[in-house]
Amino acid sequence: MASQKSRSNPAESRTTSVELKKNKSNNSKLDTQSQDKTKPKFSFKKVKKISKSIKRTESEMSQIQKQMARIVKDLTTVLDLMQTKK
Repeated sequence: MASQKSRSNPAESRTTSVELKKNKSNNSKLDTQSQDKTKPKFSFKKVKKISKSIKRTESEMSQIQKQMARIVKDLTTVLDLMQTKK
């Protein structure tokens, strides 16, 4: 009987299929909301961005340390030259 109704009135069958799709999407939204509560609130892209930033900062720090070591070496040589001239 139900198949005869859907054949005779195609608009009614479309509305029921649309309603079914809405129900499925609502159910999946509810499932993801319950999963979101247990999941951490960060995404992989953000984590990747932060780790790149940390690596960049570490490399900048190591370059600064190398420059500081060169400066110390240069200053010690300048001091040594100043002391030997006296």
